[in-house]
Amino acid sequence: MFPLLDFVYENCLFRQFKVNDLLFIEYKCVAEESLCKIWSQHNYFVYVLTGKKIWQTPRASYELTAGQGIFVKRGANVVHQFFDNDFCALIIFVPDDFLRDVVSGCMVSPSHGDDTPPTDSVVRLAINPVLSAYFQSVFVYFQEDCDPPVPLLEMKFRELVMNLLSSPENEAIGGYLRSLCKTSRTSLNEIMESNFMYNMKLGEFARLCGRSLTGFKREFQELYKMPPGRWLTQKRLYYARHLLLTTDKNVNEIAYASGFENPSHFIRTFRQAYDLTPLQYRKRTPAVA
Repeated sequence: MFPLLDFVYENCLFRQFKVNDLLFIEYKCVAEESLCKIWSQHNYFVYVLTGKKIWQTPRASYELTAGQGIFVKRGANVVHQFFDNDFCALIIFVPDDFLRDVVSGCMVSPSHGDDTPPTDSVVRLAINPVLSAYFQSVFVYFQEDCDPPVPLLEMKFRELVMNLLSSPENEAIGGYLRSLCKTSRTSLNEIMESNFMYNMKLGEFARLCGRSLTGFKREFQELYKMPPGRWLTQKRLYYARHLLLTTDKNVNEIAYASGFENPSHFIRTFRQAYDLTPLQYRKRTPAVA
């Protein structure tokens, strides 16, 4: 797994403006692989200026081309790269706490946000003329020699949030942003249920959940009544069984899609759990319609 935010922090390849834990970046793709698994401990907005990428979750794929945008919740995703045109995007990284502070301070009517259904880990932005003008106005600062003042960047981010909260076209993300204010801490359960299928280390899961590794293990044990390593193996096996019966993916594809280190590890673990190889299980079990 590729730690996107860590890479950006440690690299001088991209011009960036930092405001506390808020980060504005002019991101130009440097990856050479056509498929990359990435994760970030902070949420982020993406607005594409040139090129194309696809953010993929277990539920859906989100293709982005110039003039389109998404909001990505903290966690992991698969990103498909294309090399026909250079990829450049404005990316804004923001932690939950910063979002809570901004949303709670925005005097915007809550509308029917409390009834907004759960969203995927990636939420597509409806780029209306107002949002398009907003992103272009931020990108202009990257063309200047001097960095914009910190208060101005904070104001620009608040402008983005207020636009989203007041936009009927973006009610899905508006509802999610308002839901963050219902709790002062990131839900460990939500993070784990959304990211178990990615091959990440326990320390990385802890960072996603905003906990120390010790605190993460302790809270996890209290919540699930088992260690995180055992729970991850069980969840990945259940998910792999689902893919075996509902898709035509081969064993290698299912191994990687379920979060196992490699196909050999997947086959060995599967056989230990069910006394069958994955292919034997597929052949002996009726497919699910």
